[in-house]
Amino acid sequence: MLFDLLTLADSNLPVGGYAFSNGLEAASHLGLLQNPDHLNAYITTAIHNTAQSELPFIHSCHTGDASLLNDILLTYDAMLTTQTMAQASAVQGRNLIRIMNTLYPSDAMTQLRQTLIKQTAPAHYTIVYGTTFHTAGLALLQTKQIFMYQMLRDQISATVRLGIIGPMEAAQLQKHHHQTCEMAIAQTTNTPYTHATRSAPQIDITQSFHQHLYSRLFQS
Repeated sequence: MLFDLLTLADSNLPVGGYAFSNGLEAASHLGLLQNPDHLNAYITTAIHNTAQSELPFIHSCHTGDASLLNDILLTYDAMLTTQTMAQASAVQGRNLIRIMNTLYPSDAMTQLRQTLIKQTAPAHYTIVYGTTFHTAGLALLQTKQIFMYQMLRDQISATVRLGIIGPMEAAQLQKHHHQTCEMAIAQTTNTPYTHATRSAPQIDITQSFHQHLYSRLFQS
């Protein structure tokens, strides 16, 4: 199980997370990350926003009734505030379905893949994440921890690729926020998808601005 967890958390897993800055590139262009304090505040806010908006869906996908899947997807789709993020989520979701079906082949995983594809709303990344990790036999807490780790890792990686900070400073910042992630997970324990909230409108605004940037390194 440890090797499975390390594989799923590895940056070499080709889901495409590094193609998306999740709004951080636009935030940099808008002048919101002018010093280390700004960056630290942005990462902290992004962590808690992700925990409050994404983890409740993962929790419900991992513990809920399969008959609720369509409603969960429709609710999640309605909460996405920009077209850019919706498209990115759908692309990553399709990639993750294919990867998990390859890494954990079973009748249950194949059936889940077919079910997700047939739903009214796109198979968004977070929903695919929660359902496929459950089908693969990973524990709920481990599923949440890997999700938050990947989110933090991708944000830190984006800051390096954008030249905001260097690799050593990035490693220190990521290590510092491991505890922030654990706190955010604890604060959303047992929260169902019906109680999910988006608590950082400033991040949503920067995400919507991304498509208007003159030059872009990331897709979102």
